[in-house]
Amino acid sequence: MRQGQLNMTGANLLKALLELFRSDYDVKEACSINGDVYDAYASFRAASAKYVLVQSAELWRTNCFEHVFFRLTDRLKVRDIERFRQQIEDYIEPKLVRSGRTYPPKDHMYTYMTAIFICENGVSGEAEKAVKRFRYIKNYLLTIRGYSEAKILVFDLKTGKIFGNPAAKQQVKSYKKNWGNQK
Repeated sequence: MRQGQLNMTGANLLKALLELFRSDYDVKEACSINGDVYDAYASFRAASAKYVLVQSAELWRTNCFEHVFFRLTDRLKVRDIERFRQQIEDYIEPKLVRSGRTYPPKDHMYTYMTAIFICENGVSGEAEKAVKRFRYIKNYLLTIRGYSEAKILVFDLKTGKIFGNPAAKQQVKSYKKNWGNQK
């Protein structure tokens, strides 16, 4: 992405983001998650392990995941943020992170549950505050089985702002740097 590319339509921005994600993520467009339809869904898994001499002498293993939900919307409202939290609590965390079990599988390190909202006609002031206050983190067995954390990233095409919740701080910084957004 070149600087200044935030001044595009929401559909074009979504297409550009999905193109970036396709190199590392499995991407599915028009995806239904527990009754809500997202414009796209991307999932990622990374595994690492350390061995001594032979593969059967494994010292440690970690599995890391991310689930990203893309939504193109006219105007972001507080109810959109509340609905994402409800989706996390009702479906995303219990089904996608824990697979319906009490804890995630052995060697789980972390799972990020990320919402990317692309807003063509702005964000209400209350919704911006709700995003910036949004926190969701869950530890499993005192982090022995890792943790899950929610991130929200918002592209406000009307004002050219990119912002997110505290957990998405690094992503916001990266997108601002790469897209020339200084707000």
